Amino acid sequence: MLFDGKHQKNLTKVIAIVAIIAFLGFGLVAGFLAVGGGCGAVDPLTQAVNDAQTSVQQGKSAVAQARKAVQQSPKSARAKQDLAQARSDLGKAQITLAQARLGVNQQDPEALTTALAAAQSAPGDLDVVLGLVTVATAQNNPAAALQALQRYTAINPGDAQAFAYWGQAAERAGQRNQAVLAYQRFLQLAPNDPLAGDIRARLAELSKPATTTG
Repeated sequence: MLFDGKHQKNLTKVIAIVAIIAFLGFGLVAGFLAVGGGCGAVDPLTQAVNDAQTSVQQGKSAVAQARKAVQQSPKSARAKQDLAQARSDLGKAQITLAQARLGVNQQDPEALTTALAAAQSAPGDLDVVLGLVTVATAQNNPAAALQALQRYTAINPGDAQAFAYWGQAAERAGQRNQAVLAYQRFLQLAPNDPLAGDIRARLAELSKPATTTG
């Protein structure tokens, strides 16, 4: 597997799905016990979903207000910056909601729907896009994140790391040609990056003829 050993930390956000969910659950349970949960108390994971839903609604309101400000002052750089920030904040809130839903039910279809919406809210925010990758991978559907990765790299064509993430997601989705192209672009952008050796090894492996049985 790509990114072994010392390079593994570079892909923590993508592949440490179980750790993310476990950490979420542990933190919430610890907080629940600290305040003295008892009979009739809201389940901490459910409370996390409720809190995240509130944050998403607040984020949507902030985006609507920022969009209105841009419409009123279309030449205002500050208004445009505020809208971009509001969209990024909304995307992060939606990812938090998606991950909270995974904590309750890892196969909840709403988790992926929410994560996809997050990538639509903030297509140029790598943290948000990687949040989608985590959710899609957790549900054994990495292909669901490929379009968002493609869109992110179109917005940020010089982000070599994003192409590495895209390549691995494409591999997991069985999209061999897409993975090759993403890895090749990574090497064009960052030929001397610490990950370059691993990427070249993956390209060599992907370039081998497919074996058949029978």
